[in-house]
Amino acid sequence: MATLFELTQLASYMQQDLDQASAELARALTTALIRAEVGAARYDAMTDLSPFLPVALDVARRIMDPNKGKRSTTRQIDDYSETDSFVTEVPSAPELTESEAGRVRKAAGIASSAAFTIRPAGTPVRQCGRW
Repeated sequence: MATLFELTQLASYMQQDLDQASAELARALTTALIRAEVGAARYDAMTDLSPFLPVALDVARRIMDPNKGKRSTTRQIDDYSETDSFVTEVPSAPELTESEAGRVRKAAGIASSAAFTIRPAGTPVRQCGRW
């Protein structure tokens, strides 16, 4: 099976040196998630996987470093105050968010099956019981 990205691409995207085993696992998990979203037969028949590169790197980065990132920043002028809030939750099993799943379907040329959804933005698809 062809790889979605090289480990050097992920390291460049994340701007850091990566542990080889962890990076390979992130690539394998990312591939499995995207392959499941597209459908195994369709994915395996594809000769050009480059349309998936942007979303694959985003998913792999999230898998590699799920707790990094600033969630919000608050600034106050009078009596000067600054508050930075960072992501601290324990990550769950890797899943594609609805946005990522949509990007994968678009890259694969799959039309959306739902014109309307009440799923909160950013919520993984499988957590909402869709499948």
